[in-house]
Amino acid sequence: MNHIELLQALMFLRGADGISLSDIYNITGKKDMEYALFLLSTLEESFKNTPIRLKFIPTSKKYQLIIPPELITILEERQVLTPILSKAARATLACIIMNLMNEEPVTISLLKKIRGSNVTKHLKELEEHGYISRENNHITITNKLISEIDISSVVKELSSESISEL
Repeated sequence: MNHIELLQALMFLRGADGISLSDIYNITGKKDMEYALFLLSTLEESFKNTPIRLKFIPTSKKYQLIIPPELITILEERQVLTPILSKAARATLACIIMNLMNEEPVTISLLKKIRGSNVTKHLKELEEHGYISRENNHITITNKLISEIDISSVVKELSSESISEL
């Protein structure tokens, strides 16, 4: 997985909570503002011919994806944005992504420290849906996450059909 894909997946998982520059630094493994801004502009460019926008929220100092309500309705009707995972499981998955990007081994004990004792339920949910795999107490994410959350390609496909007026 590349940094752009991870950034997009994390932004989608976090939703209205958005991501900060320090989140981007964690993804890339280096505190490089120029590279972080390059990633953000590349992501923004990927949405150029779509109704999705990348927006900086000054009060929270975070970036988030903005999807017009009309498009959200269409994506929900097509079951593209139907949340498969609980909010807690999505937060745990975001935590796993961040730790893996720091090249730290992700274990159940680490996640319990970060997310609490209910993390076992979240991991079971993530594993049942095929987002993670567990081997010898180590947790890794699968490519299913990226393939399902490539929202830019979904939007481009829908735009080409009939959403260009949005």
